[in-house]
Amino acid sequence: MIYNINMRIIPFLLLGFFSAFIFSTNIEAKVLPQAAKATSKTITKTVGTGINITPRLRTDRRALIVYFSSLQNATSVSYMLIYDTSIQQEGAGGSLNLKNRSSQTSELLFGTCSKGVCTYHKSIKNAKLEVTYSLKSGKKYIKRYRIKV
Repeated sequence: MIYNINMRIIPFLLLGFFSAFIFSTNIEAKVLPQAAKATSKTITKTVGTGINITPRLRTDRRALIVYFSSLQNATSVSYMLIYDTSIQQEGAGGSLNLKNRSSQTSELLFGTCSKGVCTYHKSIKNAKLEVTYSLKSGKKYIKRYRIKV
């Protein structure tokens, strides 16, 4: 029996045959014990090596309370709160004493205190907190927060 096949169709027939062969073949891969150990090491991420910063307004909204945790990973932490009043730009800042502490809290007033008497600023706008810290790994970070007063 003689078949009359158009020469343009042959490459498509061959392609169909080989693709059916390739895609229908099941290939099973096994992980060797030493490869499994290496894989688990590469999947492990260095999560939690930074510090945690949680700024919250005090209930009377006259101060910003900043909670710092995971400080055992840091070598230095400093912070600056800057905000606008109806008259001028104001601010408060400081740094943390990290000696033997894993967490700390700082309270930053929207105002000034002298001899136990505090005067609070009014019409506060554009409040921003900037925290700069260095880790024991040598990396330095700056985190910025907008505070809605």
